[in-house]
Formats: sequence, C-alpha cells, structure tokens
Amino acid sequence: MYIRPYRRRRSHPLRVLLLLLLIIILGFYFYVLTTAEEPSNPLLPTPTPTRSALSYRTEAEGFYVEGNLAQAITAYQQAVALEPQNAALYVPLARLLTLEGRAEEAIVAAQEATRLAPEYAPAWAVLGMAYDWSGQVDLALDACRRAVDLDPTYAEGYAYLAEASADANLWREALQAAQTAVALDAHSVDAQRDYGYVLELRGDYTGAVAQYRQALEIHPNLAYIYVDLGRNYLALSDTASAIQALKRAVELDPNRAEALDQLGWTYFNIEEYGQAQDYLEQAVAADPEYAPAYGHLALTFWVRRNYESALPNFETAIELAYRASRRAARGFSVTVEPTGYEGTAPSPDVVLRGDLTWADADRTRLTAALAPVTPAGQWANATGHLTLDVVSGEVRLSLQGLPPLPAGQVYVGWFDGLKRLNGFPLNTGPLTPADGSVETSFLAEPVSGPRIEHLYTLGLCYFYMARCELAYPLFDAALQIDPQEVNALEGIRLCQEAEGTPVPPRTPQAP
Repeated sequence: MYIRPYRRRRSHPLRVLLLLLLIIILGFYFYVLTTAEEPSNPLLPTPTPTRSALSYRTEAEGFYVEGNLAQAITAYQQAVALEPQNAALYVPLARLLTLEGRAEEAIVAAQEATRLAPEYAPAWAVLGMAYDWSGQVDLALDACRRAVDLDPTYAEGYAYLAEASADANLWREALQAAQTAVALDAHSVDAQRDYGYVLELRGDYTGAVAQYRQALEIHPNLAYIYVDLGRNYLALSDTASAIQALKRAVELDPNRAEALDQLGWTYFNIEEYGQAQDYLEQAVAADPEYAPAYGHLALTFWVRRNYESALPNFETAIELAYRASRRAARGFSVTVEPTGYEGTAPSPDVVLRGDLTWADADRTRLTAALAPVTPAGQWANATGHLTLDVVSGEVRLSLQGLPPLPAGQVYVGWFDGLKRLNGFPLNTGPLTPADGSVETSFLAEPVSGPRIEHLYTLGLCYFYMARCELAYPLFDAALQIDPQEVNALEGIRLCQEAEGTPVPPRTPQAP
C-alpha cells in the first residue's frame, strides 16, 4: 500500500506578522509591569526638583542688591523654612526685617539665631540692631557689646554698637565704634551708613551726607539710605538735593511710607503745600500705621487754616505714637514704696515681676504672669496677672496673696519700657489690696511718644474751633514734656482769655 507522506500545513505570511506584533506588545506590557516603581497618573503635575536653601539665599541677595527688600525678605524666609537650624540664615533676615520697619519680627528671628548659635557674633549684632530700632536701647547695647566681645574683627558688630550708643547719647563710644567699623571693613554698607547716623545725631550733617554717599557707592539701590541722605540735605537747607534723593528713594521703593513722608515734608518746607499734601497722603495710604506722615499732613492743613482737616490727622498721629510706645513695654513689677514716693523710679523692694509677651497672633495684647522675685519670705504665695491692650491702652491687673503692709508703705505697679510724658516710668499709683487681692483696670495713656508740637497744635486747633474744653488736656500734656513750652502756655492764656477767666500762675507739673 502506498502511504502518502505527511505534508506540513504552511502558515499564511499575514498571520505570522500578526503573531509577531502580538508577542512584541505583550513583551512590552510585561516589561512595564515589572520595571515601573509606581503607577503613573496623568492627572498629577509633573514632578519638579526641590529648591535648596542656598538657592533661595542667593536669590535674596540678588533682590537686596536691586533694592527690593520685600522680595529679599520673602526669599530668606523660604530659605529658613528649608533649613530652620541654620543660624546664619536668620541674620540677614533679621537685618532686612529691621530695615523694613518690622523690628518686632526681626527680634524673634535674631533671638532664634542666638539660641541656635550662642557664640555666633553676627547673631548678637543683628539682635542689637533690632532692639535698637524697636526703642530698646539698653538691650541693644548689651547685645552689640557681646557681639564685639565674641568677634573683635566683625565690622557690623561695631556699626550697630555705634548706632545704639548714639541713641543712648554715649557719644564717645558711638564715634569710636563707628570709626572702628569703617576701619575694619570700608566696604560694609552698614559701617558707612551707621557712621553717617552718628554724625547726623551729633549735628554734623555735612559729614553725615558724605558717609551716606559712601554707603550708596557700595549699594546704589537702597531706598532707605536715600531717605537718610534726603533728610540731611533738608537739615542743610539744600532742598533741591533733598528732593532729588527722596525722589530716587520713592522710585526704588514706591510704597516706602518714610520716603513719601520725607518728600512731602521737604515740599512743606519750601511752602509748596499742594505737592506736600499729595506725597503725605500717599505716605498714609502706603502705611496707615506710620504716625509721622499723619503729623506732617496735619501741619499742611494747619498752615492753611483748614483746622477741620488738621484735627483728625493730629489725633491719629498722637494715637499711633501712643500705640507704638505701648508696644515697646517689656515687663511689669510690683514694689513696696513709702507713702510719699515721688514716682520717678521704682524702689529696689520688688515683690512681683513678670515679662510681657504677646498674647495673640495679631500682636494687639501683651500679657505677663507675675511671680515672686524671692521664692521664700512673706510674698512667697503672692501671684498676679497683667494684660495690656496696645490698641485701646486698657490695662487689667489682678493680684492675689499680698500680705498687709506697715503704716507708711504702699504697693505700686511699674511698667518696664513704658514711660509717661515726663519721661518717668508709667506706674499704677498706690494699690490697696482687699483681703490680699487687687482687681483694677486703667488706661495706659498719655505716655511718651507723641511729638510735643502735635499736642499743642492740636490744642490750638480746638481753640480756633471754640472747643477749649478739649484743648486744655493737650496743653497740659505738652507741658508735662516741657513745662516751659511757650506755645502751650500761650494756648492756655488764649483759652482763658476767650472764656473771660483770669489767668492764674501755673504750678509745676507733678511727676
């Protein structure tokens, strides 16, 4: 039998091609499944590299050179957020916050730097700068002196020491520190600027101009130094140069209230009141908390006898000055005083004490928990609490556990860092405990801060508006600052004459 050999069935070429494609697709799919770390999501943004703190710091330095302090601050804050343990990042941040008028924030940043690096001279130096610009000159001196002790070659430490010493009227130390700063680093903008500041406070406006110009040769785009320059040109009666410098400051920083205020005030001094009013209103709009602009704006209305418009601006300038002073309060203590105490300073017999700290994120209330200074003794069980509303000026004081005092002695509460118009520390007056407790409230006003000319000129506005009952307290407030202030004395005479009241001789103000 013949058997036909098996004949293999031949595949169609198209079928082979399709099989090959299927194998390739399945192989690629298997490769993706085995190599991919995470499934992709087309709805998510494409990942981008994370920036480093160094990158933000470099960006901040560039903004600073351009004169854009606000952007520089933001960049430094981003750098700090990435490296919160790096003390060196807090130093330039605190410096720029201070220059932008945010001294309280600067103090927090500088204190963090000193906590992270207690032996780091720049941290103590910038803390001294921030303290000085916030009005805490004694603390500024201590911090700056510590900085130069830690590093006698650090120019900025001497520069900030010079500025604080000048504010404390320590002229020899101020001049020596300023000269040392420039000798250590003639290319330090702060060394040159603070040397100019010392000369300015000494009345050497020509020398101050030269130093400020030196600072601008180092960094020609810093608006705050042009403000310094313009202020000193105005003191030299060179209004043309003052206007030129201040316009440059405004050009560099259009929202800098200080620059707009000084430019308006310069126009005021050459009796161009329309121009003055325009710039001063811009200053108020740029920073509604900037007290000097309100005072200058009020004077532009005053000289044109627009008393109705002058009045609210004077009132705002005075109230903002009160608030600024209250914000600088640092502590509160209770002492034992003789019944006839003078009120010029607290006695060393301190019973309770506490530091004032911010009670809210908006920084409108200061609070202090009061504790015995000496743990043992008759006041060991005494406690207290104080709250100061810096906006309204209301003070609430609560004390417990106070033992009775012998005849001829009284308890008195004292603020640290908050003074009356006459320069003496603000105090509560005698406190009379009932069963060892005190619950009282009062107004921390008037306190030092307002300019004397704002007080008596506002009083004169009220006089011309036939409101002498509102004028007298303002004249009295001016006389607490200077008992011989002739404008206040004249204002009282005018009011009494208008009312047909005999003018009695004035007695000295009680402290």
